[in-house]
Amino acid sequence: MLLKPVSLRISFSLVFLILFIQVFSQISIVSPYSRFGIGDIADNNNAWNMAMGQLGIGVQSPYHVNYANPASFSAFDSLSFVFEGGLNGEFITLTSNFQNVNRSTASLGYLLFGMPVNRWWKTSLGLVPYSDVGYNVANIEDYPLSGTVLRLYYGSGGISRLYWGNSVRFFKKLSIGINASYLFGSMDRGAMVVFADSINTMNFKENSYLTMNDLHVSFGAQYRTKLSKDVSITLGAVFSPSLNMAAKTDVIANTFLLSSTGIESPRDTLVNAEGFRGHIVIPMMIGGGFSFEKTDKWLVGMDYKWQNWEKFRAFEMSDSLVNSWQVSLGGQIIPNNDNYGNYLARIHYRLGLIYNKTYLKLRGQELNEYAVSLGFGLPLRGIKTMVNLGFQYGGRGTTSQNLIRESYFKVVVGFSIYERWFVKRKYF
Repeated sequence: MLLKPVSLRISFSLVFLILFIQVFSQISIVSPYSRFGIGDIADNNNAWNMAMGQLGIGVQSPYHVNYANPASFSAFDSLSFVFEGGLNGEFITLTSNFQNVNRSTASLGYLLFGMPVNRWWKTSLGLVPYSDVGYNVANIEDYPLSGTVLRLYYGSGGISRLYWGNSVRFFKKLSIGINASYLFGSMDRGAMVVFADSINTMNFKENSYLTMNDLHVSFGAQYRTKLSKDVSITLGAVFSPSLNMAAKTDVIANTFLLSSTGIESPRDTLVNAEGFRGHIVIPMMIGGGFSFEKTDKWLVGMDYKWQNWEKFRAFEMSDSLVNSWQVSLGGQIIPNNDNYGNYLARIHYRLGLIYNKTYLKLRGQELNEYAVSLGFGLPLRGIKTMVNLGFQYGGRGTTSQNLIRESYFKVVVGFSIYERWFVKRKYF
């Protein structure tokens, strides 16, 4: 919570502390900018991809599930099964012109499965976050007639994504894929106006509870060919069409009096609307990428994505969003994958860079994001299962125009289980 320094009575400070504790206890992530649109977009944050700057459109691997491009599933071995899971942690510093606040969060990151159907058809299932909402922002202003006025905005929730992906390979080099996703979730959002200098003045509060769910499809393609005996290039493209996601909202708004101990006393109900149905428009996204790879030695690549957020609508209302785009650079190095006498030589070392022009433009300021990431793939002896560690440090926003700057450090701890399941056993 970031506040402007003002002189307030002790009784008001107590009231404010009580209000803050009540609303913050419901929040699982912390980002004041998740108030806008559908919240923070959770984009390709499994440990393998995140460590390489969220690289994925032009990348494929038989040992990892790369849901950023469903065409990459064609790289799965025809006799093997891949399972991945991970946990996310984040340490955040929020900075205004007057104050710094530190917070931390932790959550389940992802569950991913990949397997063959036959030699040319591969499939994947997964549960991943799509967006997250978690904010608690306060603004205090003094007015000559009404005195000190507190405005409090708070929210929590998000959208999850359950997908089923399929990929088919043609002519050994071209792969086409599709992800069929079920998007579902809920968001609690609220706003409160409190007149701090008078216990007899009516205060105002509005709460909305939004639920949404719908089916969505996205498409991908990859072309992979050899440049030499052990060096390959992979070209990739993805397309996600616009989605009119079905949604329902309940809204209640009322006035209330607030005692010096923070106890609310409701007075008049201004709005009480239940089950109001509409749509949330998630706009079209396109992207392209490429990577160069020397088998079991190194990989380097780049991704570019663009999304038409100016077309965003929620119940026929826009949110002053702008079109976004992101560039990612990344790669990995494996010193010597076959040197079992030197464990450090078998570790997969990963590095990435991200520049993201977000869909937020507030008070004339574009809220761009910069990040650097690194990670390690730690192989387990005797099997192809791997522990993956990913770290990302970055920031977005600005303190200009009384806005907030976010600095964050993300940690993802994951594992990749690679097993041969579809081998016919021979008995002698």
